[in-house]
Amino acid sequence: MISNSGKPFLEHCMGQIAAFLGPARRVVFVTAANLYDEPAYYERARAALGAAPPAGCGAHVLHLRWDADPLAVLERAEALFVGGGNTYALLKRLQEGGLLDPIRTRVRTGLPYIGSSAGSNVAGPSVLTSNDWNVVGLTVFGALALVPFNINPHYLETDPAMAPGSETRDERIREYHVVHSSPVVGIEEGTVLRVEDGVAIVLGRGRVKAFARGREPRWYRAGERVEV
Repeated sequence: MISNSGKPFLEHCMGQIAAFLGPARRVVFVTAANLYDEPAYYERARAALGAAPPAGCGAHVLHLRWDADPLAVLERAEALFVGGGNTYALLKRLQEGGLLDPIRTRVRTGLPYIGSSAGSNVAGPSVLTSNDWNVVGLTVFGALALVPFNINPHYLETDPAMAPGSETRDERIREYHVVHSSPVVGIEEGTVLRVEDGVAIVLGRGRVKAFARGREPRWYRAGERVEV
């Protein structure tokens, strides 16, 4: 799970992606979170992931369109990459494309899953800790539940541009925990959270912050195992 794709596209995490993919070379890229130009977004991903190492992964990247025979494309996947954009649009389109259960089944039986931003959000039990606006009017928020905690990408403990006394991300997560019990992991920019066999490890140049109801939040740095 990646906080964001960065600039140049995926450069900051390409090494971690390549290591995670291992021998998998047919990567299916999901553009459903993009509300502007899905083909252009796919081309950016194809160029980045398809480049020869070390700049890329040398992957063969297929485009999964949520509204164009998506299940047939998913069947061809050796790995799945769900890109960023609007989290609510992404989840709504995955619902409409009948993709939630098939993706969940494939990943739980061994398909590598990579998510960036919105793609990270939908890996958790719900998308209620997204920073995005629900511009599509989504009413059902349950997501893939590939990990037992919600994700808050682009996490900032404090924002220097905010006026003194403004609401912080921590306060929003505290409000979430008044109503919901699932832990929340905030991922700073430039950071990757790799989860395998139930073990979550921080990678990259930033940190993650884990929030659990009734406990003080805790920071984790690169190389550390996250406990929630």
